[in-house]
Amino acid sequence: MKLEGYYYNLIDRNTDENGSTFRIALLKECDIYTGHFPGHPVCPGVCNMQIVKECAERLVGKTLHISYIRQCRLIALATPVICSELVVWIKLEPMEAGYSIVATIADAEHIYMEYKGNMTV
Repeated sequence: MKLEGYYYNLIDRNTDENGSTFRIALLKECDIYTGHFPGHPVCPGVCNMQIVKECAERLVGKTLHISYIRQCRLIALATPVICSELVVWIKLEPMEAGYSIVATIADAEHIYMEYKGNMTV
């Protein structure tokens, strides 16, 4: 399920020699939060992983599939009420069957997720 436009909106994107950053705005009225959790919305970890996947797809211009997760650390709870804007940082390296991905989701105060894994075309 594509989350852009439903769960978050892309504000801007920048790329330099260190990787790419995507600034996103969480959409607090998204119905995902009514189930996770009613009255106390928290960003589900699986949605964070999907955001990383969608940002990586924007970088390579292809549909990707998560094939291997080496590490996925959910370090802090992100909530659309407290941290409505997040920064997704991605560094990807081409490999034989796709890409090696290192990513974080953070704001100015916290790192919410660290991700390392492979995605295939």
